[in-house]
Amino acid sequence: MILKNAKVLNDKFIFENSDIEICGKIIKSVGKISASENNILDCSGKIIVPGLVDIHTHGCIGFDSSDKLSLDSIDRMSKFYAQNGTTTYLATIESNTPEDTLLAVKNICSAEKNGVSGASIGGIHLEGPYFSEKYKGAQNINCLRLPDINEFLNLCKESDNTIRLISLAPELPGAIDFIAKASQVCSVAMGHTDSDYASAVNAISEGVTVMTHTFNAMRPLHHRAPNAVGAALDSNIFCEFICDGFHIDKTIIRIMYKLLSDERMLFISDSVRAAGMPDGKYTLANLPFFVKNGEARLEDGTIAGSTVTLFKCAVNAISFGIPPESAFKMASITPAKACGIDSVCGSITPGKRADILILDQNFNIEKVIIRGNLFEKGLV
Repeated sequence: MILKNAKVLNDKFIFENSDIEICGKIIKSVGKISASENNILDCSGKIIVPGLVDIHTHGCIGFDSSDKLSLDSIDRMSKFYAQNGTTTYLATIESNTPEDTLLAVKNICSAEKNGVSGASIGGIHLEGPYFSEKYKGAQNINCLRLPDINEFLNLCKESDNTIRLISLAPELPGAIDFIAKASQVCSVAMGHTDSDYASAVNAISEGVTVMTHTFNAMRPLHHRAPNAVGAALDSNIFCEFICDGFHIDKTIIRIMYKLLSDERMLFISDSVRAAGMPDGKYTLANLPFFVKNGEARLEDGTIAGSTVTLFKCAVNAISFGIPPESAFKMASITPAKACGIDSVCGSITPGKRADILILDQNFNIEKVIIRGNLFEKGLV
């Protein structure tokens, strides 16, 4: 298949008029390409961007990656992600019991090996269980525990080494040693943390390369006490942001973009099972939460993830004043780099997987190409 005459966001993340040649599951070439009429998809007047990469999403359409999910349920999730512009995702498992965490890891690993119909599973993100009780957010306090490198390495083994990211609080006893060892296996993030500046700087020096949903569920940035947020912003690590217009004010999004640029700032959905579902009552790691007007909260008012898609986050950012090139970059190659999967996805680059979004001039999704094939939208 050859996509002709589109405005393409190339691998330098600059829009240019170009064609894209796809061979099997892979992007073969990008540029001016001649071809016979029978294998051309005319994209005149269309915008083409890379398929999005969501490295922090718990679930959607009633399912959560921490559940005891069947392969069919995971496949249905992947279809929802795909039809909403996410073509690769890290199945994110929140704090849970050791037994349920292990079962969830095995289920995700099995689905990844068997293959899914929609968005590719890029691996697993363990969001917890090594978090601060004070800043637990919507994590189940009964499942929080101190960092355990043996537990983590066993999960890596059981997942066939598909864990790409683990988030933890760096001030916990044993956390620094854990970070030094875990960072040899996957990317390590700090979040749900009561850390001061010095502890966070130490964690970064030992291997932390990502901040989990920056500003949310952590000791606040203060002009006389910069804390973990200040350490992250003052370093060179990646910083996640939930760009739903609810978790983070749009002015802060613009300020952070000016400070971090699209090289370090990245968007996540942090979506929970209520994404793609109506307002109502749901659960997160056995904690009840409610969704009203699309906002998810625990019974005590604590924010409990989001109900948006990553594509919506990118479009929101554009409406907040972020250039489209950067908005899509922060939802594709930057998150892919943050968890080490950028060699296979995240940009329109020859040799990478052919995951592509075809948009209209108003940034609405018209077609989705996953692994070189047009994704057929439909019921999930």
